[in-house]
Amino acid sequence: MSDQGTVTVSEVLDCIPIGAFHRRLLAICGSAWALDGMEVIIISFTLPVLIEAWTLSGLSAGLLGSASLMGMVLGNWGWGWYADQRGRQVAFQWTVLVYGVFTGLTALAVGFYSGFALRFLTGVGLGGALAVDTSYLSEHLPTDRRGRYLVYLDAFWPVGYVLAVVFAWVFLAALPSGGMITVPVVGAVAGWRLLFAAASFPALLVFVIRSQLRETPYYLARTGDVEGANERLAAIAEENGEEHTPPEIEGVESSAAASVSRLFAPDIRRQTLMIAAAWFAINFGYYGVFIWLPQTVGAAGVVGNVYGYFLLVGLVQFPGYFSAAYLVEKIGRKPTLGSYLVLSGVFTFVFATSMPGVSLFGLGFSGFWPFFGGLLAASFFSLGAWGAIYAYTPELFPTEARATGNGFAGGVGKIAAVIGPILAGALVESGYLAALVPLAIAFAAGGIVVLAFGRETRGEPLR
Repeated sequence: MSDQGTVTVSEVLDCIPIGAFHRRLLAICGSAWALDGMEVIIISFTLPVLIEAWTLSGLSAGLLGSASLMGMVLGNWGWGWYADQRGRQVAFQWTVLVYGVFTGLTALAVGFYSGFALRFLTGVGLGGALAVDTSYLSEHLPTDRRGRYLVYLDAFWPVGYVLAVVFAWVFLAALPSGGMITVPVVGAVAGWRLLFAAASFPALLVFVIRSQLRETPYYLARTGDVEGANERLAAIAEENGEEHTPPEIEGVESSAAASVSRLFAPDIRRQTLMIAAAWFAINFGYYGVFIWLPQTVGAAGVVGNVYGYFLLVGLVQFPGYFSAAYLVEKIGRKPTLGSYLVLSGVFTFVFATSMPGVSLFGLGFSGFWPFFGGLLAASFFSLGAWGAIYAYTPELFPTEARATGNGFAGGVGKIAAVIGPILAGALVESGYLAALVPLAIAFAAGGIVVLAFGRETRGEPLR
């Protein structure tokens, strides 16, 4: 209870144990999250096909591969601000529709310019979904489970990665007739077009499911709709089969949505800069590695069915997430995120030095297993770091600026996500060590920043 004898939204949520409502909400949010992951990664498999089909230069290929990430910068910032102004629920729903529609339309692209535009617009929806989803889910969770459930949310990302691998194998490798298939009425269609078309349907289904969701009690209370917040809390308790004590009007403070300048107010400025640096580091390293992963694996001389190796890289991400889910509640958000980022850098360096022909002060490794073992470990820790950063970020900002803060940090990250693959693609002409070491350094530097300047939020109620 608060000092005034009333209860707050956070206190009521803390009195409602995890139950059917929370599991259903996690499934809905997680299904969209998985599709976000599939949409982001799928370009890494289609890019080699498009380079050949459209005779793209190296620069054009890099820009096309980064187009959705560029759109995600705008989506992170724009939809995050919109969610604080107009509500999480409406933004939560429409972001999925945007990326679902433009993913499908990408199947109609006829060259670099139309492909770039459609991938950019897909990214606008994707970036918004990532910014809004964490705010929406976090504002329905009790304090003692919030961090773990937000990591569980991000654990749906490798589900999307696995889906991308399966879809790519079906439409780019398993189809007969050189990747073409005959579609009634339409005729022969390239496999990559069918891949984008197929990828859009699950997102449209999630849009329909999301239309049944309601606004968060935090947002309703913050905007002065105390009755609506009470009804929302009562509905959560009822679905979970628990008794419910609604907050009294005096216990809820309404406030206007904050502008971006709120993120740099003295009370949270340091944490805004810290988490933005962490987002920059994780995006720079992760997308620099994974957008070019098919080419990297090929250059390492891996033989056999490469899709099987990609599948293993995706599967090892699950224990990475689950270990982070345990540690964010056991030892805290700050040490988990910081250490996982540092270890991501260490193992990125390990598999970089095991590439063929690399010899760095005698540290180069030889053979398949040093390369693939380092890659699996880097995948494990980098995706665990993703889970930790999504649990950590919304807890650093007050309710009136939470979605804006999520969007700002994510937008800074997506700028790095654009730079990372382009820089790696440019440096690879000097060798894979030159391309991969900056990514390893970025991972490690981000972890050091978190450990040095981060504030622990484990056990704190949302403000």
